[in-house]
Amino acid sequence: MSPDDASTRRRLAAAFDALGLHRARRVTRYDAGEELTYRMRGIAPAVEADVRVIIEKFIGGGFAGQVYRVRATGIDAPGEPPAGVTVGGRYAMKILVPPSGFSRRFRDALYAVGFQAPFQHQVNPAAARAGALWQTFIRRAAGVRFGTELAVKDVLATFVDGAIGSCGELSEWVEGRNWRFEVDDRLDARKRWLRGKPVAPERLGSPEYRAKRAFMREFVRLLHEVGAREFARQYEWWTCKSQPNVFKRTDTGDEDVLTAMDFRAGLVLLPILPMSPGDVKLILTGLARGTIVQFDRGSIAKLERYVHAHGEPFADLTGALDELKQAERTYRDSQIDVTHNHVRLLTRPRLWGRILDGAVTGWQTTGAADAATAQRLRRNRALTLLFALVGLIPLASLAGGLATVAAGLWHAFASESMAPTASESVAPWLLGGLALIVGGRIVGKAVRKLWGRADARKHYRSVLSRPGYFTRAVRGHLIEKLIAYQRDGRISAARAERLATRPVRAFAHGVLSPLPAGLHRMLTDAAYARDKLAYVFVRPLRLYFNADAREQWLRDMLAEGRRHGMLSDDDAEQIASRIKEPFIQKYLKSLAVHICTLPISQVVALAVAGVYIYYHPELTFKEAIAVAGGALVAVQLVPISPGSFVRGLYVVYLVIRERNVRDYNIAIWLSFFKYIGYLAFPIQMAYRYPALARFMAAHWATGAVHAVPVFGERGALLEHAVFDAFYNRPLTLRRQMRLRAERRATRPARRWHAPLLAVAAAGFWVGVDALCLRWYGAPPTLSDVWWLVPLPALLAGALVAAGAGGATIARRIRWSVATGIVAGAVYGAVHVLWPLVSDGELATGWPLVRHAVSAVAWRAFLFAIFATLGALAWETLAPEAE
Repeated sequence: MSPDDASTRRRLAAAFDALGLHRARRVTRYDAGEELTYRMRGIAPAVEADVRVIIEKFIGGGFAGQVYRVRATGIDAPGEPPAGVTVGGRYAMKILVPPSGFSRRFRDALYAVGFQAPFQHQVNPAAARAGALWQTFIRRAAGVRFGTELAVKDVLATFVDGAIGSCGELSEWVEGRNWRFEVDDRLDARKRWLRGKPVAPERLGSPEYRAKRAFMREFVRLLHEVGAREFARQYEWWTCKSQPNVFKRTDTGDEDVLTAMDFRAGLVLLPILPMSPGDVKLILTGLARGTIVQFDRGSIAKLERYVHAHGEPFADLTGALDELKQAERTYRDSQIDVTHNHVRLLTRPRLWGRILDGAVTGWQTTGAADAATAQRLRRNRALTLLFALVGLIPLASLAGGLATVAAGLWHAFASESMAPTASESVAPWLLGGLALIVGGRIVGKAVRKLWGRADARKHYRSVLSRPGYFTRAVRGHLIEKLIAYQRDGRISAARAERLATRPVRAFAHGVLSPLPAGLHRMLTDAAYARDKLAYVFVRPLRLYFNADAREQWLRDMLAEGRRHGMLSDDDAEQIASRIKEPFIQKYLKSLAVHICTLPISQVVALAVAGVYIYYHPELTFKEAIAVAGGALVAVQLVPISPGSFVRGLYVVYLVIRERNVRDYNIAIWLSFFKYIGYLAFPIQMAYRYPALARFMAAHWATGAVHAVPVFGERGALLEHAVFDAFYNRPLTLRRQMRLRAERRATRPARRWHAPLLAVAAAGFWVGVDALCLRWYGAPPTLSDVWWLVPLPALLAGALVAAGAGGATIARRIRWSVATGIVAGAVYGAVHVLWPLVSDGELATGWPLVRHAVSAVAWRAFLFAIFATLGALAWETLAPEAE
């Protein structure tokens, strides 16, 4: 997002403020350059001060909240300001509500299921305070364990943001980075290290990977020691998404300092909804100790024991410990939480009073109720319950509306056809359900606002009684929408300012707002649509025909690879120095062709489905949809799709045009296959440009990982696993094969065992045929025993490679192929001749020849493939020769 975009949104916000409306502008997040003032409360000591900050940058947001880099511009305090907060200092500010509406609703829904309450870190200052205090004690404990408190980010103050309606916290700004991709040809040594086996230090690579793994393992142990067991979920390795929570600091002069950054969980861990492999273990251990729902509960008693056992580092935190006890009690008693409170809900009436007080605090924090209304609600429990029930109107209407829509759809699809009369009978159900959802949401929110806020009552009264105010209110609503549209990328900054004075056109964008942001903008911004279409359709052609553009494309990828640690400096310089070579230029051209062929399969599938539907008018609506959907699914499942077929034809064209099979002997086969064909040219280049081949395979694979929700986050474990698979694993295999070749060079080659293994594999299948002939009266076909077909050939191929002595890998592969062919041919011949043994009828003439050729050829072909795979498996998985 450019600075011009942020300045445009600030001007629109200023235009809203100039309207003089009785209500405040709705805010979901802030932009760079905005200056804010908060009443902040320090951690230890818990002193209060008014702190002014200016937003420097929006860092990002997730389920737990949104993070900004801010600079303190002023502090007004009656005494000392909060410790660590100084004018001019740079800090991280986290507001505990997601910037995304979907993320907020999903997070809140899970929390409501688990604890029967709104998300407490957002709405309850006691919950936010408890989390900050826990982090402070964990930081001190980390100082004891790791020798420095820098191992945990320091939280400095908490506050309430009245504009967004959420609690927040101010913490130190940590200059750091995530782990880099590390080139490592000793993944086998790393694997032994992970298992706790002794490994010589000089044989270990991936120092950042190992340092982070060791730090997180030790940090999780520390969290359990201090009683913060549910906080440990943020750093459990096998959640596969915890790795970005640890930064490598770059602001201390010590490159070995790792810092735990995040202690605010975003999603509740429900026993029926594990969200990662590591969550399964956490759920089971939680159930074992009687905890059904997990989020951020700790053991105060265990923390007290730890503090008393390590007295001196915690000497100044005695008051903080007392405050933590009180904050925890207030926090836990502010929610129904059936799984923890259970019988207390029936036996302790005062608990319900504290729950209702917590609800009122939440409404005041989020702005649902102003201070006067909150005071009245605290005095009258009946009004509090009624106010809560009004808040449930949108939820009840949503449930009723979805039930109505579901009933209508069931009625539609239960009918035998989608005839006009059937569609007309369904329409009332759908319209009724939609009206119930929308109406309930509008009514519930309106009643809550009118009851809870005096400024809302004044605003709506002025809207209904003063035409001029009504016009200003409409324009204010319009400006809020334009700010949101521009931030989401639905409209440009210049268009947002123009639309602010053109309400009819601006409200027309509301019709398109349910669409994805990119599609919305393409439909309304011709220049944007032209640029995007040019990027998709023209750029591949420009890359194909323009050598300079191709070279710059590769240089940009190399720069990105070096920046993220995917490529060593030596490899990058070597690739850049050979960028003009013809084969690299061919590879880059082929990438452009690959990009051009991406949509072909989907287009062909839809075209075929359309033609089929056109020539079969008797199809019902449901059947037509099924045909179109089946066609799209089919092109994803078939091994050779229209797009991959076109890509393969392009490689064949290159072979014919250049009369050169050697440079394409791998790609010409692989490029015809879907998915694996994407890597055809990187694999082809491996023998001539191994560094470039590994890098390109890793670059495309890790780029695809980022499309995976949650686990595809940059810096998470999945990204590194894919990089290891496509870059470091080939390096490791190459080193292992080189070592094996050196060891084998002193031994004689052996191949006498290959014929014996071929006979043994054929004999196994002859035995299977004999048993089936005896039990069932006929030998089996390959399709009858498909699950058994690979095993004997795989085993034979692996044994041929294992017993080949000093033979080179090429010979081992050839002997394994020959073993598979001989085994398949012998078994195929015996299979054809079984009728002679079983008193059956043996075909003669051409039918016999066709049957024999088919049986022998298919078995020889399949057994050769599986024997080759067995040999390759042995060569790659055999114990390391060191």
